[in-house]
Order: sequence, then structure tokens, then C-alpha cells
Amino acid sequence: MASTAGSTAVSSLLGRLQSKGKEQRFSDFCNFVYTSENGKVLGRTGKSWAQLFLFFIIFYACLAGFLAAMLTVFFFTLDSTEPRLKGSESFLNLNPGMSFRPQPDARTTLIRYHRAHRSSFAPLIDNIAAFLQFYENELQTTETGKLKDCSTVKKFREDADWDYACRFDITTELGDICVKQQTFGYADGQPCVILKLNRIFDWLPESYTNDTLPQELRDSPGLWQEYFITVKCEGENPADRDRLGPILYYPPHGFHFKYFPFRNQQGYRSPLVFVKFDNPETAMLFMITCKVYARNIEHDVVERTGMVHFELMVD
Repeated sequence: MASTAGSTAVSSLLGRLQSKGKEQRFSDFCNFVYTSENGKVLGRTGKSWAQLFLFFIIFYACLAGFLAAMLTVFFFTLDSTEPRLKGSESFLNLNPGMSFRPQPDARTTLIRYHRAHRSSFAPLIDNIAAFLQFYENELQTTETGKLKDCSTVKKFREDADWDYACRFDITTELGDICVKQQTFGYADGQPCVILKLNRIFDWLPESYTNDTLPQELRDSPGLWQEYFITVKCEGENPADRDRLGPILYYPPHGFHFKYFPFRNQQGYRSPLVFVKFDNPETAMLFMITCKVYARNIEHDVVERTGMVHFELMVD
């Protein structure tokens, strides 16, 4: 009995000590928040808090002023009409790459659809149609009055005309084969793909001669023509090349030189080429590479310059 009474007394004492300790900690916290003896709040007097806030106001005001001054200097060094780094100093290093459409999902380069199910290729033709809307004649006309009709230009444009953009007429240049009314060939299992060169400021293509023509173009007679950047697509392995079927191009010789150079002209539209895969085998995945050819275009598989890669599968 004595042992039990002693244990109870010890437990009671510990309980009182713990309760007193909690009260003491709470009292210390309240005293830290506000000390009535000297009027401190969170350990600082009103004067100390005022000095602290004044310091940070001045500090951030000076920081904002310095940032504004640097941005002002930066923007005064920029030109609104041309990039600061051009030529060999630019990121593209005077070697254009290519892009393609349709690409409704930027995370993949696969063009796959079922020809019997319109819902499977509807996003593809919508993506192409939306892209071509920027090339409609009425849009180009209303946007600027500085577009020129270059239908009579057969070679390069004169230097004096470089400040004006040539109108890219999709009806004349791309023809009436790959059109939305015919689902750009997707319903027939003959899909059309748009190719576009990346823009490089002040870049001019250089033409081949018969003596400097690369072997890839010699093996495709009729594809190359002077004053054109030639486009050639093919399967990346023998099986792809054997079963991909005929490939047609609109315009047939590629990108004409008259649409270069790009100088940020008002209303400028990059030239396009439609590639039509006329009879690819169904239920087969094709790995396709399209290359562009000019004397000053180099092909780099790693950097993807001078070419574009995508996959095609028609179910």
C-alpha cells in the first residue's frame, strides 16, 4: 500500500511540474510577442521595426531601379526589324532545318491514322487546314500592302526588292491535288505532308550546277531544277524504300529562290512544299527523312539541319 501511495505522489508531482513548464513556455512566448516593460514586438522596438522597413524599401527600390536601367540599355541596343546575331553568329548558323505538318501533337513525329475511320484523320486534316489559313490570299492582302506578285521572277529577286515579300499563292504553287476538299489524300490512303524551311534572316540559297550536283539528285532525274531548293523524301531503310511507293512533290522542284532572303518583311510567308505519298503499304510503319538540297545547305543527322524526320503509318 505504501508503495502505491508513493507512486501516486510521484506521478502527481510530475504532472504539476509538466503543467508548470507548459505555462512557463506559453508565458515566455507571449512575452516575446509583446513585452510590456519596453514595448517590444517580436523582440524589436517600434523604432527598430521602422528602420528595418526603411532599409528594405530603399534596398528594393535601388534594385528595381538598377534592373530598369539595365533593361533600358538592353532594349536600346535591339533592332525591331532584324536580329542582333546574324550570319555565322546566329543560332541556326546559316544552315536551315525543316518542319512538317500535320503535327497536332508536338510530342510525337508519328503520322498514323485509319483510312476507314474519318475520326482518326480528322485532327490531321484540321491541323493542315489551320496552318494553310495564314496563306489565304485575302489574309495576305488585308495584312499589308507591301506584298509583291513574283510570278514572273525566274531566278533571284533584285536587291532593291528585298524589303518586300513575295506573295505565296497556295492555289498556284501547291496545285489542286492536296486540298481539303479531298481530305489532303488521307481518306484515299495517299496522305499529303507539308514541308517548310526554317527562317534564317538574310540567308540566300546557292544553286548547283550540272557539275556540282550531288549524286542523290543525279539518281532522281527531273527532280532538280536550277534556282530551286530541291526536296527529296525517302524511307530510311531498304524495306521502307521498297514499300513506300511513289512520292510526288508540289511544286515539283521544291522551294523557289525568289522567296529568299527572309528579312522580316511585312506579310512574309515561308514557301511550302506538299509531299504526297501516293501508294504506301498499309499496316506498316515507315521511317521517312526529307532533305533539302542547295550548295550552301549541309545535312546533319544529329542537329537535324537540312532535313526533317517523321514516321508514317496508314492502317
